[in-house]
Amino acid sequence: MTRKEIVERAITFNNPPRLPMKFDVVGVNDCYDVWTHDPTGWTWNFEGESTDEWGCLWKCTDVQNTGQVVGHPLQNLAALKDYTWPDPDHPRRYHDFEQQLAGADDRFVMFCFGQGIFERLHMLRGMTETMMDFHRHPRQTHELIERILDHHLHVLRNCVKIAGSHRQEAGATRRLHAAAMADDWGLQDRAFISLKLFREFFKPRYRRWFDEIKAAGLHPWMHSCGRINDILEELIDCGLEVINSQQPAVVGIDEFSARFRGRVCFESIVDTQTTLPRGTYDEIRAQAHALLEKWATPQGGFIASDYNDAEAIGVTLDRRRVMFEAFAEKGGYPNYRQILDQTSAGLTGHSWGRG
Repeated sequence: MTRKEIVERAITFNNPPRLPMKFDVVGVNDCYDVWTHDPTGWTWNFEGESTDEWGCLWKCTDVQNTGQVVGHPLQNLAALKDYTWPDPDHPRRYHDFEQQLAGADDRFVMFCFGQGIFERLHMLRGMTETMMDFHRHPRQTHELIERILDHHLHVLRNCVKIAGSHRQEAGATRRLHAAAMADDWGLQDRAFISLKLFREFFKPRYRRWFDEIKAAGLHPWMHSCGRINDILEELIDCGLEVINSQQPAVVGIDEFSARFRGRVCFESIVDTQTTLPRGTYDEIRAQAHALLEKWATPQGGFIASDYNDAEAIGVTLDRRRVMFEAFAEKGGYPNYRQILDQTSAGLTGHSWGRG
């Protein structure tokens, strides 16, 4: 069975023979991520300060991390009338997309949007302004979200077209299998906005987004951290199939189990705020086992993953290896001890990681 088929079976609750895993740190990854490029040349590897194609100014700290947006091009709504939107058809965006697809081998291929509609909205406007806009400027807020989503959908269509141009080669069809986006919806104790506002401004857009992803034959896959419990209910109703949740202690392992086990596939990890950076090895192992016991089902529904921005949260290599071992042991991953013996140093990889 191919790695693609194992991931597919986990997502669709169709009895995968083992736990799918995403751990580039030990050279194990059943998934393969493909990206488009920012035509301006902006990348996640920028140093100091750098402006992306949306006009958002990013800044890094002295600790290695993905940085954050500190300058918002639409902080003053008056700038909207002269704002230049990114061109989804810019050829530099796709210049090596076919070559990326060619390296997938038998893995499950995920197209990664990066920021979703909520994250890009507050990057353009600023978080404070965004929170006020739902009440003070609803018309302009609807317009902004629509423009962001239209851009993402246009890029998706282009990528699906490129991927569809690949035909069988060496027994494997070159294509996409999922589309992944990132919108962090949670604070520590609740979502950023009420369900009423979510349903008004965002739910119809997610439904439209997920419907188009599924119409292309792909699985909708989303990262969202914080206490997203009520928002996740809405996203599942929109058709979300995989949720990447990296803070199980925040959402509550038992609560997530009771509400969502068997209804959505989890891509998850030992808690990145508490257990992974500060727990003992035994606590890391215990939580990994608990996640598989309470979030997975006998038919599937779980993908174990690593945290690729580990240095930013103080997670050392030894802790990541302990987590891999715990998931692999309980998830039936073959030869995992041999893999650990052969990978005493970290490896670079191709995984979609979020901070």
